[in-house]
Amino acid sequence: MNPLMIGPGEGEDFGNGLVRRVSTASTGGAWCAFEVTLGPDGGVPLHVHARDDEMHYVLEGEIEFQCGERVLTAGAGAMAILPRGIPHAVRNRSAAPARFLNLFFPGGFDDFVAELNHLSLADAANEAKRDEIRAKYGIRFIRPQSP
Repeated sequence: MNPLMIGPGEGEDFGNGLVRRVSTASTGGAWCAFEVTLGPDGGVPLHVHARDDEMHYVLEGEIEFQCGERVLTAGAGAMAILPRGIPHAVRNRSAAPARFLNLFFPGGFDDFVAELNHLSLADAANEAKRDEIRAKYGIRFIRPQSP
């Protein structure tokens, strides 16, 4: 891997508050990084990764992390490590936007997001199609069972 220097504001905007700051390709597949901005009540519901571990470092605001049965409300300067195989969720429970750095080990999550971003509008609205892509990258949402 070559040295990387990423300046303020540099990176690729993937939309929905995701800016890729370091690509999987630039690290030889070792990791990738996003700067994430979540609006009030924004986040990702309970899900599990089979292939990658996540590290979150809160830059601004407060983020609620759930990993397994453990829940942590984390402010600026806090870090959460979410290992693969353990269901987890991320949510901004505050009334103000929150920002955090999100790293994935090994890389590949940016390829997953790029593939989702390239879906047609019809396929993007089709949860089964999105689940198919999630499965390709070892990601599964955990949805409540219907009665």
